[in-house]
Amino acid sequence: MAAHLSALIAVAGLPFGHIVGPLVVYLIKAHESEFVAEHARASLNYQITVSIVGFVGVIAAVAVMLGYIASGSAQQMSDAGTPLSLAVFWIAIAIAVLLILLVSLIFIIAGTVAASQGRTYNYPFAIRFLR
Repeated sequence: MAAHLSALIAVAGLPFGHIVGPLVVYLIKAHESEFVAEHARASLNYQITVSIVGFVGVIAAVAVMLGYIASGSAQQMSDAGTPLSLAVFWIAIAIAVLLILLVSLIFIIAGTVAASQGRTYNYPFAIRFLR
């Protein structure tokens, strides 16, 4: 359970805590139990995958915004619709981020429940960096 719940350390403000938590559980307890090692690997793989997806998403959002601004900066900046369309873009990004965080929280809780019941758990999408 600690392997899944430790991913929530990032909520406390620790940068990359969502990766550090499962990694610490893996490094400390993996040699004691294959069951713990399996859950720690699953959690760590998922958190690394989410980090990569988030990083790519931020780069894409910034690139789209900069491309939008650069595509007609002189003509569109005087247009009253440009600030509104940029605001709508960022609101859509914020809603998408909140939905992704909510779904991620649901996956973490599902993994925690599975571990507490002695079952294995595979996150619905995760690149298997650790096997």
